Amino acid sequence: MSIKITSPKVILFDCFETIVENDLNGWKSLFAEIIKKNHWDLDPLEFWNLWKKYEVNFREIRTNMEKIEESPPFITYEKAWKDCFDIVFRELNIDGNSKLCAELCINNMAKNKPYSDSAEMLNKLSQNHKIGVISNADNNFLYPVLDKLNINFDFTMSSEEAECYKPNPNIFKKFIYKNNLNPKDCWYVGDKEFDDVTGSSSLGMQPVLINRSVYNDLRYLDKYIQISDLRQLYEIIKSL
Repeated sequence: MSIKITSPKVILFDCFETIVENDLNGWKSLFAEIIKKNHWDLDPLEFWNLWKKYEVNFREIRTNMEKIEESPPFITYEKAWKDCFDIVFRELNIDGNSKLCAELCINNMAKNKPYSDSAEMLNKLSQNHKIGVISNADNNFLYPVLDKLNINFDFTMSSEEAECYKPNPNIFKKFIYKNNLNPKDCWYVGDKEFDDVTGSSSLGMQPVLINRSVYNDLRYLDKYIQISDLRQLYEIIKSL
């Protein structure tokens, strides 16, 4: 074991690809459906890949980690996704409704389902710990998927509420201040090393990286714990 860990008082989670799916096939099907409804002569995969290129660029430039105060003004996912559609429609010379397409993306995100272990493990963890969610998400797709878990979270905060995105430490600072917590008492579980490990550890939380694509992987690394599912998290905490 490379790191020294103590039992948390509070366990916090990212949402998508941590406790709730982000179905890639659902995204691709949505883009195919948009083409079909508009009778466009486009390849669905090419349409998706072009839009995704600009969406990834938004994620890359939205936070300036070297100079946080110089980060671009905050915009929601819905606004960013609309902007991406605007660019794509101009490139393809298509008369498309970017606002409607962005709304369809929001609705698509809200359709995602919890992972099979999420409700059970969150319920078990909540019996002896406070639990919460800090997620890069708009309210109108975050809260519908959290409702599917039927869990009474003690705390929640979206990027829309914080007006900044992980790994910007300000989202974690706002969360800690709002809920009067000590970051040293908190574990943060997420699926992205940059957004989740970097962001949470910058305030002194214990990061846990979950990689659901690897079966039964449990490692104690220099800066974080790596797991494959929430059952492993439960067993680790139970043993402390």
